Order: sequence, then structure tokens, then C-alpha cells
Amino acid sequence: MSKNLGELSGRKGLQDNLFEELGIAARETGTVAPEDVEKLAEKFLMGEANVYGTATFYDFLRPEHKGKKVYVCNGSACMTAGTQGEVRKKLSQHYSENEIGEMCCLGRCHENSAFNVNGLNYSGDAIDNIATLKKGERGAMDKYNVASHGTPVLTNTFPGIDEYYKILGTALNMSADDLLAELKTSGLRGRGGAGFPISFKLDSCKNTEGDQKFIVCNADEGDPGAYSDRYLLEHQPHSVLLGMMIAGYI
Repeated sequence: MSKNLGELSGRKGLQDNLFEELGIAARETGTVAPEDVEKLAEKFLMGEANVYGTATFYDFLRPEHKGKKVYVCNGSACMTAGTQGEVRKKLSQHYSENEIGEMCCLGRCHENSAFNVNGLNYSGDAIDNIATLKKGERGAMDKYNVASHGTPVLTNTFPGIDEYYKILGTALNMSADDLLAELKTSGLRGRGGAGFPISFKLDSCKNTEGDQKFIVCNADEGDPGAYSDRYLLEHQPHSVLLGMMIAGYI
């Protein structure tokens, strides 16, 4: 948490922020000590209750997780699958009971058997390699069952930067209105359950007043068992970036 938020804050010129300081304060014990809460409240000119509330919002910073070294997922998908008892049993062969905590949903709903060790989330058969993971070695990259009917598009083999981004060059040689018309003709729809036409969304944004507009990629995958967004970001990131660029141009 600390590293990611620190980098994002740096883009806004916020070199020193509460979130980063909380992560640093919890680095040794896994939680923020009362005296650190007091110091941070004084430093950032806010009440101790606000600092404490911010810290306890995150599972891995809560006081009850002091001294924990590994966490078992207690999210709904893992609990429904009935896998977590076995995960805890295998973890207990390498950690004491006081070193094992729980976190709410680690985002590994597509495999279950999820746990967190050394700041990284794992699932599936990874629990059988806990001895290796405990040493700090990284696990294997996720494998996904993906398929397509007909010619693959999103799951197609990436041809390389130069070849792939020729599409962007073609798009930028068209006017924004012509490109939007092309999307309307194509009938391209969103990949969510509603199947909403992408051209309608872009047209609405295009006609909304504003001097500055932003494209936001929402890849927060909260549906139990879903892993399509994770697959795209890990294996097809340029598809996401290209779509954002074209949407921004329109």
C-alpha cells in the first residue's frame, strides 16, 4: 500500500502523506502503535480518531494483526468454496497460530484457497509451495483458461509494439467524429453484463461540457469467480491502453 500510494501522491507533488506514513509505521509489527497514531495526528494536523480510523480501514494495518506474517482470505467466494480450513491447516505447518491472520477478499475468487504472504496474494495450488514462498521466492505467473468463438481478438497473440499500434495511427488519421461513426457502425458493445454500446458512452462524454476530461480504467474486479480484467491487465495490457487512447481522442 505504502509504495503504490506514495508513487501516486508524488505525481501530485505530495511527497509526504498519511497513507505512506502509516505503511512505514506498521512495517515492523504489522500495525500502527498508539504512540505513532498520536505523532501522525500531530504531524498532519488532524484528530487521533481520524488517523486511527484510516489505519483500521485496511485489514493488514488493524491492531489485531500485530505480529502476523501470513493471512488467510475470508472473502465470500473462498468461504463458500470451503477451501480455507485446509489453507490454514497447511499454513500452520510453517507458522505459529499467532502469526496467521485473516484478510477480507484478496481478489483471487477465480481459484479460491487464497492467502497473502510477504505482501503478495496467492491462490489455487500455491498453498502447496508455501515453504518456497515463505523464503521470499515468487510464485509462478497465473494461468487462465481463455478461449474464443471464431477469430480471437482480445485473446489473440500480441504481435509487438510497432505492429499493434498501427491501429492507433489509423485512428488518429481520422477525425474524432468519423471515428465515432465507425464505432457506431461496428456495433461494438461493452463487455459487462449490460452489453452497452460503447459509441453511446463516448458520444455522451464527448458532448458533455468541460475544459478537461479524463479516461479512467476501472479494473476493480469484485464479482466472485471473475478474472477477465485480471487476465487483460496481466497478459493483454496494450489492448487496455489502446482502447483508452482511442476513447480519449474521441
